[in-house]
Amino acid sequence: MNYFLKFFVAVSALAILSLSLAKAEVSFSTLDNVKSMSEEEFYEYIRLTVVQQPEFSSAMAKQNEFNQNKKYAQRLRFPSINASLINDESLSRRVDDISSIRKRRDDSFDGVVTIEQPIYTGNEISSKIKKAKYGVDVAKEEFYAESSSLILTASQIYVETATSSILSKYVAEQLSLLTKYKDIAEKRFQSGAVDISEISAIAIKLSELEAKEAILGAKRLQTLEVFSSFFKEPYQNNGVPSILFTEITSDRDYQEKSNSYDQRIASLKIKGSESELAITKSSYRPKLGLSFRYTKYDIDDSGKDEDLRGGLTFSVPLFNFGRGSAEVGAAKSRVNQSKFMYARVMRDLEKQRANIFGAATGIIQARNKISDSLENIKSQKEILNLRIASSDFLILGIINATIQEINLLEQLLSAESQLFIYELQAAHINRRLLTQFNISF
Repeated sequence: MNYFLKFFVAVSALAILSLSLAKAEVSFSTLDNVKSMSEEEFYEYIRLTVVQQPEFSSAMAKQNEFNQNKKYAQRLRFPSINASLINDESLSRRVDDISSIRKRRDDSFDGVVTIEQPIYTGNEISSKIKKAKYGVDVAKEEFYAESSSLILTASQIYVETATSSILSKYVAEQLSLLTKYKDIAEKRFQSGAVDISEISAIAIKLSELEAKEAILGAKRLQTLEVFSSFFKEPYQNNGVPSILFTEITSDRDYQEKSNSYDQRIASLKIKGSESELAITKSSYRPKLGLSFRYTKYDIDDSGKDEDLRGGLTFSVPLFNFGRGSAEVGAAKSRVNQSKFMYARVMRDLEKQRANIFGAATGIIQARNKISDSLENIKSQKEILNLRIASSDFLILGIINATIQEINLLEQLLSAESQLFIYELQAAHINRRLLTQFNISF
């Protein structure tokens, strides 16, 4: 019985795996004869670039700032020890009643050490510690979010540069190949085999293609400049990244409710604003503490007199003409604002998820149709090339087919690029992009 159970489980697992592989989509898989870059190579290249960006360093510095704020808040429980020197000398005096102790003061040069230890602060210290901890968590989430966003930015710059270079190079190659057909048509015109209208039509189409090449060449130069400024090195033509789509092709995984960075940050900011409200309330509550003061008199004259005093300190606000209630009310409003911001973040998050998933589904279908059309136009173009010797109309047909082929290739590269970016955006929203690129802190 156990043997048959194991056999059934194994067959089921293989079936599920086969279905998963059948459904698997790989980025830029519809492109033929295009250099590709493996997942590991692409992840390593982007990872090394991200950690060198100033935003990455700035986010780390901010995280360290909030860690220090947390240490400061925790140390508010400890006593404060202060030392001071008091040099009190008379510079000018006009006193008639010299018997008055209050008016007759001797010059002094005293040393004073005070110790203040809070016992009860109306929950102020505890609230400040909580606020600081939430601040650390917010800084950590912002650091993760910034790092993940840098991955998106770097990947988008890389893909735009790679696809622009591929398209520009292909158009230049095709235009070079079509030049010989133009020469053939001109020779036929000189021999009287064709009229001027046919030559003009061929020249117009070639001019259209030349204009296309100029536009794509300018765009390529622009992307190369952006690439060099971001990556701090020239583009090496390493190929387009070939990664497995796991986010935009899996309904179940995509609908899984993973907390995004923005959602986590908004949630932590609610807790932080609640801690601020508690701090505001604590400032209008009684406070109790211990105070000690040690005084060494006339230290400039090697005096031996000293004084040690200490005791409990107690304070309570009695009346502040409504300032307290107004300040507490403002703090409560900030709590409500943070809750409304959380609701807004959740709304925008669901909208962004739906937009990515819906757009990716449509682009996958369009990409497949564009790929089929591109293969079809290439086949027709090959047939025309074989029959080129028979007519000048075939030369015009080849030029038209080449223009259509370039337009379809441009659309296909755009669709592949959009799918690639949507995949990374979905991983970013679901907090899986850093793990995907093997970046851990």
